[in-house]
Amino acid sequence: DLIDQIFDFMVRDFSKYALQLYSKTSNTKVQQVFCQLMLSKPKAYSRRFEKVLNDFAYAKKDSYKMNS
Repeated sequence: DLIDQIFDFMVRDFSKYALQLYSKTSNTKVQQVFCQLMLSKPKAYSRRFEKVLNDFAYAKKDSYKMNS
């Protein structure tokens, strides 16, 4: 679940930057086509997200303290 959630984040992040590149007015048609090929929307799995959030993120709450 953790690995799948990491890839979910990476796909969304990569697509965001591909869309920004696609939107530039200086792009050629070929560059625009490649940017469109990079756009992808990951499937939403709320059960997996909640599991990762609870098992990995919230489970570590207050377990680390900053050195002063």
